[in-house]
Amino acid sequence: MSGLENHLPTEPPTDGAEDTPGLTLHLSRGTRPTRPTVPVLRVVAGPDLLRFLPVVAGKSYVLGREGEADLAFPDPSVSRRHALLRMEPSGRFHIEDLGSTNGTAVNGQSMRSAFVRPGDLIQIGAVTLRLDLLDLAELAHLHRVHEKLVSAESDPLTGLRTRAWLDNDLEIVARRTQEAGRPFALVFVDIDDFKSINDQLGHRVGDEVLASVGRLILLGLRSTDVAVRYGGDEIVLVLPGACEAEAQELAERLRTTLEGHDWSRLGSELRIRASLGVAVLRPGEGVSQCLDRADLALYAAKESGKNSVRSAS
Repeated sequence: MSGLENHLPTEPPTDGAEDTPGLTLHLSRGTRPTRPTVPVLRVVAGPDLLRFLPVVAGKSYVLGREGEADLAFPDPSVSRRHALLRMEPSGRFHIEDLGSTNGTAVNGQSMRSAFVRPGDLIQIGAVTLRLDLLDLAELAHLHRVHEKLVSAESDPLTGLRTRAWLDNDLEIVARRTQEAGRPFALVFVDIDDFKSINDQLGHRVGDEVLASVGRLILLGLRSTDVAVRYGGDEIVLVLPGACEAEAQELAERLRTTLEGHDWSRLGSELRIRASLGVAVLRPGEGVSQCLDRADLALYAAKESGKNSVRSAS
C-alpha cells in the first residue's frame, strides 16, 4: 500500500458515508467526477481480494511476487517482477509486461505494452486487478477494511472478528446503543450448500471462498458495524444504530454482492449464494434472545428456498 498515507483525508468523511449501511465503491467511467478522485489499482478476485495500491502521476509501480514489489502477491502464477504500471504526468496509465512467465492481459487480451483506462481489468498470472477512481471517502473506507483484515483480534482466514468478540463485547455495544436511544440490529449469514463446495472442490477452495466472503462483507459495512465469524461458514453482523428496514436493506445488498461476484477463478461453475436472517433488539430483550431470533429468521430463509433475506418480525 505504498503512498497510501499521502491520499487519506486528515478529517473523517463528511458526506454521510458513515451513516449509510454499507459504502459501495463505484466507478463512473466516461463522466466528469464530482469529487476529487485518486487512481487505485486493486485486486477484484482471489485470496488477495481488495488489496490495493494508490497510483501517483509520474511514478512507476512494479507488480510481482517479490517482497520489493510495490504490489506483491504470493500467487505462484505471478513472476517475481511481472509487470510495470505507470501513470504519466498527462494522466494516462500504461502497463508493461516485464517478460513474465504467464503473461499480462488487459480486458482478456494478452499484451506486452498497452495504455489502460479506469474500469479496465488487468490480469497478471492468475491475479485479476482493476484500475478504479475512488474519492477520498471511498479510499478511507477501503483503508479501514484493510486495518480490520490485519488486526490481531481478527480471524486469520476471513479477517472477521472471532466468536470471542460476541462473548466479551456484544452486550456492551448493545447496551450503549440502547442508552443512546438508537436501534440495534443483528444479521445471521450462512453460505448456502457450503459443504458441497468442500466436497466437490476441496477444502482449499472452501477456505478461499470464506476468505473472499469475509472481505466482501467487510467492504459493505459501515465503520461502526462488526462482522464476526460465528463458526464454519456462519457469520454474525452487528449493526448499531440500524433499524429493521436498514438492516434488511444491508442484508439484501450483501446477498446480491455475494451472488454477483465473479467466482470463476475458483471454479468455472462456482456460484455463491447466502441466506440471511435479521432481528432488531426489542425493549427489555436480552441480546442473546435477539441473536436467537436472527438465527430463527435465518432458518426461515433456508426453509423458504435459500438465497434470501428473512426478518424475525
